[in-house]
Amino acid sequence: MGQLLKGHRILVVEDNFIMALDLSQMVEELGGAVVGPAGRLEEGMALAESNEIDGAILDVNLDGANTFPLADGLLASDVPVIFATGYDMSMIPDRFTQTPKLSKPFDLRSVERAMQKAFLGRS
Repeated sequence: MGQLLKGHRILVVEDNFIMALDLSQMVEELGGAVVGPAGRLEEGMALAESNEIDGAILDVNLDGANTFPLADGLLASDVPVIFATGYDMSMIPDRFTQTPKLSKPFDLRSVERAMQKAFLGRS
């Protein structure tokens, strides 16, 4: 452990402060550098536009706003995305069927598995 994300910059967008810190720590434990965390959609979009991003973990629901527009933009730029949610996965649109998902609460192992799936087949 600790090398999976080596050299990768991962955008973390999560509106729960404690969960954002936990997720950031897990990304760092896997060797990644955290961009953010951002607690609002606008903040996440600004960070994505102003930073080189290699991947992103997006909370699906940010205080009533969903992160699907941000995910669409990242995926269109060939940036892997992982959705994190405490809600039913059925609320995620069908266009994201292949996008890895994390069910809250999650642990380091589940984050690592989602990252492996997200980066599968990438250099």
